[in-house]
Amino acid sequence: MWSWILAVVGSCGLFFVGKKNIWGFVVLFITELLWFIYSFSTHQYGFVFGGVLYSGMYIKAFIHWKKDRE
Repeated sequence: MWSWILAVVGSCGLFFVGKKNIWGFVVLFITELLWFIYSFSTHQYGFVFGGVLYSGMYIKAFIHWKKDRE
């Protein structure tokens, strides 16, 4: 079940970012929160590392995206 939820929510986030919609970043951060929950509940802590990296990339992309809009 987790794999479906993570795949659908993450894909929606990427879709919205591709459409240059700010809500895409919100959805992607929610996806990372879900990854953190998944990693701790299954004791697969490597996903925490990935979540931190992805979150950093999303923040950087959001900053660039916001500067381009201004």
